Amino acid sequence: MNYIIHYDIAAIIVTVVIGIHFYMKKNISTIQNRIFKLLLIVELAASLLDLVTVYTMKHPPTAARFTHYALNMVYLALFNLTPVVYFTYILKVIKKTASTSRKEKFLMIAPISICELLIMTTPLHGLVFHMNQSGEYVHGVLFWLLYAASLYYVALAQYYTLRFRKFFSRGQIVSVSCYTVFCFLLIIVQMAAPDLLLTQFAVSIAVLLIYFSLENPLNYEEKELGTYNKTAFEKVALELIYSETPFQVLGMEIEGMRYITDALGVENANRLLKQFSALLLGIVEKEKVFFMGGHRFAILSERSGNWGEIISEIQSRFSVPFLTDTVSVTMSAPMCVVAYPENVKRLADIMTLLDTGIAEANQLSGTPVVYANDELLKKGRREAEIVQIMKYALHEHKFEVYYQPIYSVKKKRFVSAEALIRLRHEDFGFISPEEFIPIAERNGLILGIGEFVFCEVCRFISEEHLLARGIEYVDVNLSVVQCMQSTLYMQLLDIMKRFELPYHCISLEITETAAVLSQETLIENMDKLREYGINFSLDDYGTGFANTAAVVKYPFHAVKLDKSMVWSAMEDAKALSALKFSIAMLKEMGMELIAEGVEELEQAQLLEEMGCDFFQGYYYSKPVCGAEFLEKLAQMEQQSAF
Repeated sequence: MNYIIHYDIAAIIVTVVIGIHFYMKKNISTIQNRIFKLLLIVELAASLLDLVTVYTMKHPPTAARFTHYALNMVYLALFNLTPVVYFTYILKVIKKTASTSRKEKFLMIAPISICELLIMTTPLHGLVFHMNQSGEYVHGVLFWLLYAASLYYVALAQYYTLRFRKFFSRGQIVSVSCYTVFCFLLIIVQMAAPDLLLTQFAVSIAVLLIYFSLENPLNYEEKELGTYNKTAFEKVALELIYSETPFQVLGMEIEGMRYITDALGVENANRLLKQFSALLLGIVEKEKVFFMGGHRFAILSERSGNWGEIISEIQSRFSVPFLTDTVSVTMSAPMCVVAYPENVKRLADIMTLLDTGIAEANQLSGTPVVYANDELLKKGRREAEIVQIMKYALHEHKFEVYYQPIYSVKKKRFVSAEALIRLRHEDFGFISPEEFIPIAERNGLILGIGEFVFCEVCRFISEEHLLARGIEYVDVNLSVVQCMQSTLYMQLLDIMKRFELPYHCISLEITETAAVLSQETLIENMDKLREYGINFSLDDYGTGFANTAAVVKYPFHAVKLDKSMVWSAMEDAKALSALKFSIAMLKEMGMELIAEGVEELEQAQLLEEMGCDFFQGYYYSKPVCGAEFLEKLAQMEQQSAF
């Protein structure tokens, strides 16, 4: 028979190209990865042997009969092994090991075992192939069984892929399905036309599809930083978890990178990320370094962790500024150490602990380290649940807006109110804004919450005709993240236009933190909004060190004195002097003053004497829902009528 070998040559070329690309790139060392390497080797060896068997048939060696048998037996063994290796690879993708039943194991092992036994013993019975008297290769009566077994494992791989499709992306499922269809079609063609050596070509193309969809090193590499990415981290961690191999993770976050990006630009921020990744790659050898996205990194080690040296080097580096083209930047890197299985049993808990631990460490000074424990995991799980509650509340409009009235000293009535977000859940009960707002900021939900509050306030003002009831404006808080959005002014103006509101009916509250961390963007937003008549107040005055600088730098019309200043002044002479000085200074600068936390008549009287213009606190009213706020306005109208 004259065999057409072009397809075998093409298969070899395709497999070699895949191998070169695969080995030249940064690879993560996992069992799945090693099985794919084996698949490449088996496919290449089978393709080469297919060519060799054809050559020896045309140019028989001295011991022709023995050689023919040996070469064909090895080739068929490899040919039959290829779909089994592929099937094993799919099993590793779906992490199906310990859960496999005896029946499943039998169905997985029996066909290949039978086929390999038939191949190895074929010189005795000739059921798979034999050499006729002329020395020609002839298929035996059971040769079809080899094709059937190959198609069986390809079909089995397809079945498990669809059954456990949660482990695959849509593109990966398509690739596996193409592998299945391609192998079936070409093996059928091969059976119909034995002279066309199509089988190995079919396998090589199928391997190519699998490579680019499931095993491509580029899918796991953070090229710009020279590290692995989050996908690679999850892949490695999951494999270690499923194999019950102990490991530890050191997670860290470059604090303030978001604000550095805003202040110095993306290019300088990326330069700082590269400096930090180079630092980690320089001090870590066997451990793997992963860029987790945003400004977070992780180091994974299978060794029981003595992180002291690594942590010390990181802390030492952060004790001196990082350099950009224009400025030097002092940063911190809060860290968290998580151990499997001591602290966690699941990948989701690892990610939860890293989030919570780094956030906890960020509350400490310097470059601190938090070691995960049960308490931290409990806190992290609560945060994860709160995230889901907030997502649901946003989607179903379950957040509530409360209003705390603001009393005018001059007009002796309520003239405004501060809008405050509230969240309740049937299981969790009342969830304080002090708890869920920081979580929302870390998880990207704060923008949606901010938009909801602003829309709800505008709707309330419009539908309840608050301006006609004596309310001059409503204070709405802006988060740090909102202040960093360059399109903030457009969003707020669009909402107010939608409700046909005059712009002066809204006043925006900004904290010192937001003012400091988003300077250029904030000033631009403030200037745009002030053109339309929207005013701004500085919230929480007295809680930081840069309050006065913020008052000078930004176009605020009012300052809200934090309740801590008010309460301290009632108990301490020095604090009282500081409060008097602050009020006098702010009045000199032309600021309207709103005193927060006024809960006693004595406080109100003292603050009025000092020159405060407005009072906000429980002495006048606690935060109330919209309906109660309207009732208070109605009572105020009745009193003024007398």
